[in-house]
Amino acid sequence: MADLMNIGRSGVMAAQKQMQVTSNNIANVGTEGYSRQVAEQRTSQSLFIAGSFVGSGTYVADVKRIYNSYAMRELHLSTSQLSYANMSWRKADELNQVFSVSGDAIPESMNNAFKAINNMADIPNDLSARDNVLVSLGQLEGAFDTVAEGLTSQLRQTNEQVQVTVDRVNAITTELADINGQLMKVEGKDLQLLDYQNQLITELNDYVQVNVIEQDFGVKSVMMGGAAMLVSGPNQLELGTTDGDPVRHELRYTVDTGQNKITLDGRDVGGQLQALMDYRDNVLLPAERDLGKMALGLADAMNQAQANGFDLDGNVGQDLFADINSPEMSIGRSASSGSNAGGTEVGVNIDDVGALTGGKYTLVWDGANYQMTDEYGKTSTLTADPDNANRFVSAEGFSIIQDTSGGAPVAGDKWALMPTANAAKGLSLQIDNPRALAAAGYTKETTAGDGEATLVSVDRTNAAFPSGEVNLSITPNDPTSAPPGQNTYTMTDKDGNALANGVYTGDTISALGFSVKIEDNTTATSSFKLNMDFAVGDNANAVAMGNIPNLKLQDGGKSTLADTFQGIITEVGSQAAAQEVARTSAQAVYDQALNRVESESGVNLDEEAANLMRFQQAYQASARVMTVAKETFDTLFNSLR
Repeated sequence: MADLMNIGRSGVMAAQKQMQVTSNNIANVGTEGYSRQVAEQRTSQSLFIAGSFVGSGTYVADVKRIYNSYAMRELHLSTSQLSYANMSWRKADELNQVFSVSGDAIPESMNNAFKAINNMADIPNDLSARDNVLVSLGQLEGAFDTVAEGLTSQLRQTNEQVQVTVDRVNAITTELADINGQLMKVEGKDLQLLDYQNQLITELNDYVQVNVIEQDFGVKSVMMGGAAMLVSGPNQLELGTTDGDPVRHELRYTVDTGQNKITLDGRDVGGQLQALMDYRDNVLLPAERDLGKMALGLADAMNQAQANGFDLDGNVGQDLFADINSPEMSIGRSASSGSNAGGTEVGVNIDDVGALTGGKYTLVWDGANYQMTDEYGKTSTLTADPDNANRFVSAEGFSIIQDTSGGAPVAGDKWALMPTANAAKGLSLQIDNPRALAAAGYTKETTAGDGEATLVSVDRTNAAFPSGEVNLSITPNDPTSAPPGQNTYTMTDKDGNALANGVYTGDTISALGFSVKIEDNTTATSSFKLNMDFAVGDNANAVAMGNIPNLKLQDGGKSTLADTFQGIITEVGSQAAAQEVARTSAQAVYDQALNRVESESGVNLDEEAANLMRFQQAYQASARVMTVAKETFDTLFNSLR
């Protein structure tokens, strides 16, 4: 009877354990990260009685969680990819909204400004029409500043998101290291702790893509991006950020190993952090530089137009906007690497706005030359200016000016070049007097040789100031001069009568009450024709100025100013649309991986309800066995009285 009682008792206890596990599954059906548990029931060791082996009951050997490591790795990877796609889409959409809301102000203000210039051309001596031009140009400057500030805000916000995300990563890895320590103490038998560990790893994949290295007792070490360890057993390695090098606002990631910090330059970390970095470097900053390219094109075209005319007082027009190489327009064009061994600093000078690409370049001193590499890996050697040993010219519309006052460059020294960065914010109107607008025009043409002569100033009160045409002939490094090699010039009227001649130094000729600048690309004997007659009602230059929106001034003569802005809008919109498609695709992959995990590890209420009834019946039947054993024992006992 004792054997029968023990068999019944073992069945009751096993059924009770099964109901407990099943009930726990049902209770946690809505618990995120919970893995279904099963009780592993086995038969007890058989007994050899009266020449035969007979059973002795059952027992629950272990309680296990249903966990497929391959399916979970697939889910972790798809979680990281979905998080990357979601963040990329959100950030691209935010930038798209910046241009959709604030960006319309730029083309609208530009249209208004050139409409006002065309109105001035109709009545060039009307001060109210001229004042309206300045008001419209001020609004255009404000529109550029508003959009530029919006892009700066996006950059600041993105870097703040990086910091917040890094803090959350460290909080998760701290918990994972602590869980590893607890699992080592309990030899991995705490199933709830294992579930929580997996839930944290799943969340961690939102922020970075991780590789999990499984060890004994459920301990898991975690690597970020397959290259940097974040959790090693019970030890956590802290993720951090540091300023970019050379560009400070391009934050980089670091991992603190305890002995030193490893900088993760150029490594794909995956998840939200990778999406934030890619958005900043591949979408936001290129858009800002392209906007700067447009601002430089506008400022240069308007300033050249002013220089080609006379204002209402007969003076040569002065810069309408800040010069494209002025300090306010040059901020942030170059940055030196913190690892440079030499003391040389470089600046960027814009030479040809039409050749600018809006790109970013890496400049390296190889010990003999400056090597410049663009974003696509194309490398070129910068040529030195024969007239300026500190100036090195590129074919991309700019040159670099080296400053070796802090020391000569050392082989391997590196700089970042961003010729159009921050120009949109630096755009500033320089004229507040409507009389200073150069509506009247003067004629100027090169009649022989190469180069260009630009009128700098006129003094019409000078008794020798000429009327009508003036022919100017120059000979740089004239071998016939005394001494030989001086720069000489000759001025005649339209009939060839001599007006002035002499020697000039530098790049400016001053005579007869006016000054002419000879551009530095003039290398041989050249001749120019100038006509400086002036009339208050002349509108020739205003008409030319009003035609600027129709000129293809950028991208090597392929794009107008409006085309450049439309290109920015199109690129940003395309990025947002592409990321939305990628997001939809990543969501489908994630759903498939999640369904696979749920099909194995998730709780099915119908199945659990059926199990509960089955184990309840087993419990009742086993209890009945115990009752039968007791009744049989009582009958036997009573028969012996």
